[in-house]
Amino acid sequence: MQRSIFIAVTAGVALCLPLLPARAQTSEEITREKILAHGPVWQEKHDAFEPAADMLDAIKQGPHTGLEIDVYLGLWCPDSRNNVPLFVKIMDRLALEVPVRYFDVPRKPSSDVTYYVEEFEVRRVPTFIFRRDGREIGRIVENPEAGMLEDMMDILLR
Repeated sequence: MQRSIFIAVTAGVALCLPLLPARAQTSEEITREKILAHGPVWQEKHDAFEPAADMLDAIKQGPHTGLEIDVYLGLWCPDSRNNVPLFVKIMDRLALEVPVRYFDVPRKPSSDVTYYVEEFEVRRVPTFIFRRDGREIGRIVENPEAGMLEDMMDILLR
């Protein structure tokens, strides 16, 4: 009798599992060095990109107090490979004392998972989230609209 109850309960739980909401997986904080060392293309894209000096100067003149940036990327993701090295190069050239954190996210385990990072509603990677004094002031999702430097200027100089 107990065995029958155990089997019935186990089967019931197994049938309900697909009904549970799918959750995003956890991300791992990584360094810019680890990103650029992930493969030769990452470093090559970084090295080949030359951001416009006048645009960099304009960003340097802008307000930076209370600014912080989080970057959610996938080392497996072509859009991350195309855009994150450019962002790293821009930040290298700006040499601002702005905290930047990089997070590598795993692939979504299924199409039922909406967010890579639920807390910040990161649906696509890469996602660059810009905050000033803890409040989000803008984000770049997947591919910049005008260009990485141009989109950053638009966000940072508002």
